[in-house]
Amino acid sequence: MPRLKGNTKEIILEKSLKLFAKKGFEAVSIRDIASEVGIGNSALYKHYESKQAIFDALVTDQKKKYMESTSFVTDEIRGVEAVKEACLKMFEYQTENDEIVCFRQLLLIEKFRNPEMAEIYREFFVNIPLNRLMTIFSSLQKKGLMVKGDTYVFAMELYAPFYLFHFVEHDKDIKEKFQLHVENFSKYFIMSGS
Repeated sequence: MPRLKGNTKEIILEKSLKLFAKKGFEAVSIRDIASEVGIGNSALYKHYESKQAIFDALVTDQKKKYMESTSFVTDEIRGVEAVKEACLKMFEYQTENDEIVCFRQLLLIEKFRNPEMAEIYREFFVNIPLNRLMTIFSSLQKKGLMVKGDTYVFAMELYAPFYLFHFVEHDKDIKEKFQLHVENFSKYFIMSGS
């Protein structure tokens, strides 16, 4: 077999994710992955001991990338424009990054069959975004830049429309509509920052 260019473990993860997103975790075999990567089964086993080990590595890898790409320093979030930028950055990553889109597709396929995958889906696409927003809102409230209230409820109010669009194709002008959504939310709850 020809020699792979790049890190074989990363290539295995990349190809596995695409296969899992297309067919579902259960429908993909080690043989399918090895064939897609262009290596033999035994060579794949040198890198990962099982298909579950590949999935576990994917979860770890995607969580690391997700946290890095949606991290914002809450001390720097001051007012409407910073909140809008943070929200749009999070939504763009969730809907435009090929890897996270494939990961979401995989979890959507499997979450009805596998409670573990349902929990991972909830962690990535509900808990993490809501917790990020709650952290921002708590910081803004402490600085006197946001009305006092339940940060969880505020986070749900702001995030729900973003979450809804995970499930449907959206128009090209959706970003402008989300900007308006954040601006409307901010008009009622967030004061102008310094």
